[in-house]
Amino acid sequence: MDQDWSRWLDETPEEGEPSGRPARAPVVRLRKRRDESDEGPIPRPILVVGGCGGAGTTTTALGIAGELGAVGTQSVAVDATSAGSDIALRGADEHLSPISLQSWLYGRGDDEPAPLKECLSRATSGIGLLWRDAAPLRRRATYLTVARGIHDSGYTGVYDGGNPIASRHLRPLLEDADIALVLAIPARADAANRLRLTLEWLDDNFGAQGEGQGGGIVGDTIVVISHQLPGNHSRIADHLREHLTGWVRDICEVPYDPHLARGELVRHSDLAPETRRAYRRLLAGVAS
Repeated sequence: MDQDWSRWLDETPEEGEPSGRPARAPVVRLRKRRDESDEGPIPRPILVVGGCGGAGTTTTALGIAGELGAVGTQSVAVDATSAGSDIALRGADEHLSPISLQSWLYGRGDDEPAPLKECLSRATSGIGLLWRDAAPLRRRATYLTVARGIHDSGYTGVYDGGNPIASRHLRPLLEDADIALVLAIPARADAANRLRLTLEWLDDNFGAQGEGQGGGIVGDTIVVISHQLPGNHSRIADHLREHLTGWVRDICEVPYDPHLARGELVRHSDLAPETRRAYRRLLAGVAS
């Protein structure tokens, strides 16, 4: 990309301190749009990745999938980490299935997945969940194999990729222009500063020649700032909006929610109204 990013997040402003407003590039179109049905656009699969540890990727993936389920979309929250996370333990408040992602993927034999509906854990919000264990995916399968199986089953996948974004197993999903990228960070100055390196890495590894400001994978990325302490101060978000508007697709905030902060089973119906509105705004950004 043409812009020098070397200094735009060196410091976050102190409370009440003014900051300069750089020139803003125009917002770019999606890298690629999905086919449309008679009912309208088919929801895009979504990959949620953390810009650093403790970014809230699991709760963000559950919140997005829950809002998709609330509007009647068949959605499944998928553990897309390298060795297994707790997405089903956190989200399956109706039924926790003993069937793992790997068991589903090879369940029918001859490299054919088992019927997805029969293998999912379930949440009362209506979404399905797929957990994985630490065993590797067999027979040269990748998470793109998983994504195709989920799409062919008629579900929209929301993938909890954890962190770091540079993990090799996430590369097939990052290379697929049909999958929307959500980059989650906690509302901390150090996380905001490290975001620059992540966006540069994305552009270096997945950008194409000729893509200018706000183009390519960076221009199609939504940054989510997760507030994990009471107060919901937007200083970090305001700073990023000043420096990133026109470079990334959107910047959204998820407010502090006591239900999420407890670290226990997440029930979508127990989320605060402001939290659910934040997830709906995020989905609107993905779909626009």
